Amino acid sequence: MSVYIDERQPSTTFGLLSLRRRWKLIAACVGLAAMLGLLYTVLRPASYTASTQLLVYVKEVQPGPDLVISLGRADLTQVENESEVIRSRGTLAKVVGALDLTEDSEFVPAATVLQGLARWLSGTSPATSDESRAKQETAIESLARSIAVKRVGTSHTILVDVTTSDPEKSALIANGISQVMLQARLNAEQDGERSPLLRERLQGLGPSVYVMTPALAPDKPNGPRKILIIMATVMAGVVIGAALALFLDFRDKTIRSAAQIQRFGLECIGAIPLFKSGKPAISSQARQRAGQDRLPEALLAQTLLRATVAIEAAKARTVGVASSIAGDGATTVARHLAQMAARSQRKVLLVEAGGSETSRSSAREMSSAPAFSGTQPQPLGGSLWNNGGDGPDLLITPPPGTGEGAANWWMHCDQTSLAAYDLIVVCLPALERGPEFRMAAQNIDGILLVMKWGGAEMERIERAFTVSGAAPSDFIGAVLNMVDDRMIGRFGDKLWEAEGLMAAGRGLFGPAMPIEPVAGSS
Repeated sequence: MSVYIDERQPSTTFGLLSLRRRWKLIAACVGLAAMLGLLYTVLRPASYTASTQLLVYVKEVQPGPDLVISLGRADLTQVENESEVIRSRGTLAKVVGALDLTEDSEFVPAATVLQGLARWLSGTSPATSDESRAKQETAIESLARSIAVKRVGTSHTILVDVTTSDPEKSALIANGISQVMLQARLNAEQDGERSPLLRERLQGLGPSVYVMTPALAPDKPNGPRKILIIMATVMAGVVIGAALALFLDFRDKTIRSAAQIQRFGLECIGAIPLFKSGKPAISSQARQRAGQDRLPEALLAQTLLRATVAIEAAKARTVGVASSIAGDGATTVARHLAQMAARSQRKVLLVEAGGSETSRSSAREMSSAPAFSGTQPQPLGGSLWNNGGDGPDLLITPPPGTGEGAANWWMHCDQTSLAAYDLIVVCLPALERGPEFRMAAQNIDGILLVMKWGGAEMERIERAFTVSGAAPSDFIGAVLNMVDDRMIGRFGDKLWEAEGLMAAGRGLFGPAMPIEPVAGSS
């Protein structure tokens, strides 16, 4: 088993690692939810509810020689009847008239601009009586929506709630409703063709209403406090962000850990961070612990050193560097590997496809790569270029579009020249280019596979292996390339971060030991 993998290392990034990896998404959801909550608390109109309690009871005549009126219990039907009386149109109309609610803009909104424009274009002006009647109907409908009448439990008490935008107005309307109910009951008792003495004795018989609790102006608006609303929206943002992160990682089938590489039967040799200008590939805390500013190059050097040791252990003289999918950075890794081997006092040849201009550009790019230095390339004759100094030589093969590509790379220089090299690094086509890859890998002793972090999905990589016809025994190992700079050491591969920290304390590429040529090679 690979030294990079133990039983605690996950083979998937789904779970808590998803939340760490997609923290920006979660933070964005939290920020958006907090902004929406703050906007809601600012734009939400304040509303105040005032309540009054009415007790429904019955006055009845007790049998006996004298006319005695006593208080009796009202039944459920009578309580419901009183509730409907409060909701009735007649009661609401009396409240509107008593409190002059037709002049209140909350109950009778002013005409909109479009309504005024339509009235002006039609050239009609409503009559005063019709306009008053319309305001009356609008105020009644608005008041009906603003009140709530309900029975309190199983008692004979009716609770009347009035909700408006002003606390004083809510209390005024609630008390107005109770006054209208009492006044209506008193007027009903005084009507009729009874004698004054009989009316006085029978006054109040039947259901009556008593104001138990008059309405008071509320001191707090309805609903939860603003801070509670904002906290609730923040928590909702956390939940939504976490759900999105888990969902995205559940659908993510790309390679993101060494354990996933092992599923293909390959050993993960190391990780190469994604280089970004002015941005380290390891966390600032790790940089502070190491006291170094070149951890990306240090981690690259450590990975290439391990790859060089793996090549020597496999006794491979001709090494192919290929990727499963085109665009995973196999050519760049091959250039760095050739530079690494050349720095260890070995004669190295890099075989790369492309025309003469491409070869010169590649050689210049190698000589100017981070942590490398070398002279300008000089032609040795034909397609072979000498990079000068202690860098590798470069062999150019025809570009892939010519039909030959890297298939017969050894035919572009004589065998005597090839025999002079201790290590030959060949840039191979991607595995998904099955026939082209098989032709180019005919004379290869071992293959170093480059897999991009978060690149192709595993199903596509499996198809690439099938098309290439390569077996796990054909590979020296695999390198995880272009790893997210924030994810070093966060997917169970803590050794990558530790190796980068150790390598940062040494000279860049300085400790690379000279590797002796394979026995029998010249």
